[in-house]
Amino acid sequence: MPVESKEKVGKEEIAKFYEFCKRSINAEVAAYLEACVRCGICAEACLFYMGENVSGRIDPTLTPAYKADLLREIYKENYTLIGRIKKVLGLGVKITAEDLKNQVKLVFYTCTNCDRCTKACPMGIDTPRLVSIVRGALTYAGLTPKDLAQATNLSVEKGSPLGVDIPTFLKRIEFISEEYEVEIPIDKKPSEYLYIPSSIELMKFPQAVASAVKVLNKTGVSWTLSSIAHEATNFGLFAQSKEVTKEMLRRVLEGAKDLGIKYIIAPECGHAYQSMRFIAPNVFPTDWKFEVLNIVEFIDRMIKEGRLSIKGKVIKERVTIHDSCQIGRRGGVLKEPRRILNMLAEDFKDSVMIPEHNICCGGGGGVLVIKDADYHRQKAFISKMTLFDKVGAKTVVCYCANCMLALSMGSQELKRDYRFVSIVELVAEAVEEVEQ
Repeated sequence: MPVESKEKVGKEEIAKFYEFCKRSINAEVAAYLEACVRCGICAEACLFYMGENVSGRIDPTLTPAYKADLLREIYKENYTLIGRIKKVLGLGVKITAEDLKNQVKLVFYTCTNCDRCTKACPMGIDTPRLVSIVRGALTYAGLTPKDLAQATNLSVEKGSPLGVDIPTFLKRIEFISEEYEVEIPIDKKPSEYLYIPSSIELMKFPQAVASAVKVLNKTGVSWTLSSIAHEATNFGLFAQSKEVTKEMLRRVLEGAKDLGIKYIIAPECGHAYQSMRFIAPNVFPTDWKFEVLNIVEFIDRMIKEGRLSIKGKVIKERVTIHDSCQIGRRGGVLKEPRRILNMLAEDFKDSVMIPEHNICCGGGGGVLVIKDADYHRQKAFISKMTLFDKVGAKTVVCYCANCMLALSMGSQELKRDYRFVSIVELVAEAVEEVEQ
């Protein structure tokens, strides 16, 4: 199960990469590979391409379609007549060590799997699906970027990419409870709702956890944390390791089943929502019987049911919203945060006409973890900040902790003065007591 990060690329790594790509090509993947007409429309949808472009440099290798070219060549060689003939004649695919090193840059450093390219593609090609195959092939060959490999392995060994094991988790929860004066139940049976924070929130944004707890307590629902299912993030998705993905989800399943949970509340974390909402039911088709809600969906539902009441506007200045790609564009949670924000802000202005077209933070998909990707992440931030500037907003509301971290870093690195705030924190500030 450990994810490797080899420095040298030899024949064995190339063979493993080729083998993984070949066996990952089914009818759906083949259709995507065949459908690409090389129109280049996806380029202007990619925040990494746009960031370089704004900087005055055009890099065609940052075009999303290009990132699947090696996979496409492997497909042609094995599943098309012309490709097979070329292979027989000795004109088949020749993969070098440099090719694989370049693939690492293309799919790990300059792609967050944000899915914006899919929305722009006239053929509806799921490029993130193709990029994920290439990521999985590189991981299978032992070529995961070092930083990402370490965080992924730490998740398996300690239970969290930040090393938050169960004793550390319990101490951190005790600190948050005392520091913010909130009552936090752990392993309470029976409970209807299980709230699972992310270690990013626990260690870097403890106020976000305290705010979520305050909101949960205000609703009056029966809820708890779990000492077993204490980590929402799943770095197996970033490395595209099915074994790690399954193991991290198994821990959530074990904790939820032990507590008799009906609903799982995912935190302000994009890929945590993706893993528990969409992937887990396929990994555990018979055992995964929980309804998974993002914390924003939960708040929206509680307001509709009259369990939460917003007492008034708590933010006066011009604000806009940043959408988490995995919760918003890919998960469909776009109307809910806007409904909530309209209750909270006096001057809310959307930076995009179509919410599905919002631009990624630049740090998703594991990019934020990879130090060697910093240059590309900073360039990508340029394309994001153009939206903030367009609407004249210095305050940006987020509903993903990873997004807040990536955007805050980008703002500091480029010496901008944006302020990023959590929508859950704003709700916690604005809720009032409701008679249950």
